[in-house]
Amino acid sequence: MTQRLVRTVSTRPAVQRAPPAILALGGLTAVALSFNLAENNGFQKIQDVFKLPIACCIQDVGGIEPKTGISFPYMVDGLLYVGSGVRVKYGFVKVYAVGAYVDKSDVADVIGKGVEEISEKICDPNTPKTIRIVMNRGLSVDKYMAAIMEALEPRMEGVDLDKLDDFKKMNPPGDLKEGSEMIMTIRGDTMTYRSSEGGMGIVKSAQFTKALADVYFGKDPVSPALKTSVAEGVNKL
Repeated sequence: MTQRLVRTVSTRPAVQRAPPAILALGGLTAVALSFNLAENNGFQKIQDVFKLPIACCIQDVGGIEPKTGISFPYMVDGLLYVGSGVRVKYGFVKVYAVGAYVDKSDVADVIGKGVEEISEKICDPNTPKTIRIVMNRGLSVDKYMAAIMEALEPRMEGVDLDKLDDFKKMNPPGDLKEGSEMIMTIRGDTMTYRSSEGGMGIVKSAQFTKALADVYFGKDPVSPALKTSVAEGVNKL
């Protein structure tokens, strides 16, 4: 009698999978997961795997910016929350809240130091950091970018000014709504940007990343409260 070998063939269509996404599941340890972005239901798949309600997949809160009440997650892009502040225009308009994220190992040598020494370390483009902006009010993209360009351009010192145009183009036209968020990560001469609609962009310029870091952590930051809060947060790591 001849034995027949039976091979089970999956009828599920092949799908492309994204790189692992890091999520903090409530108070649990962060885990790496691969899920199908093409089906646009990644959170549902995570829910199926862990048998948890969607609410359990929200990251723990790292802190709340006191002037706006806007909360910041404990972790963004693998970096830890260390502080937040508010961007004020015309002396009283709270335009957006801004939070900062670093890795403890990258700032270990300044833990326990003063505000200026910690700020100098964070300001260094070679210290990896993420800056998360959350709009406190509705504003046109043009006005939002104009305010950032006003702070950035003098710090560029006439070098790589074309990178400012590249940065502008990463923001889709239209209005930013209250709660819209943008995320900037600086690593050396590279800045990665996530727009309010989730679009990704990269600016590669040492002068640009130096200027951008100085906008938020330099001698004359656009949010002094952020600078102070970050120093306090680093000392608590």
